[in-house]
Amino acid sequence: MDASLMTGNILSLQATGIGFQAGIGLVAGLLIGLLHFATLRWNLHFFTGGSLPKAFLLQLLRLCFLGGALALLATFGAMTLLCGMLGILIARSLVLRRTGSLS
Repeated sequence: MDASLMTGNILSLQATGIGFQAGIGLVAGLLIGLLHFATLRWNLHFFTGGSLPKAFLLQLLRLCFLGGALALLATFGAMTLLCGMLGILIARSLVLRRTGSLS
């Protein structure tokens, strides 16, 4: 992909309305958070099953994915990043309610 084309896409998103940026951030944050917290169960399974290398590798991948996704959201602006974080927190609550860990 051409770097100038990608930069143009980022700049065009930054030029859009704040509501659109907030919506993109919220939806992206929800998806990122659901994936991040859903894989936590696998991580727990590896830790308790005695497979520590797999557990550490999965934990590293989860954190790198989360950091990379937040860095990407930050390129679209502060509102997108903040709403992305809100989406991640909402996803955390959804996953905890679904698993029965949060009443």
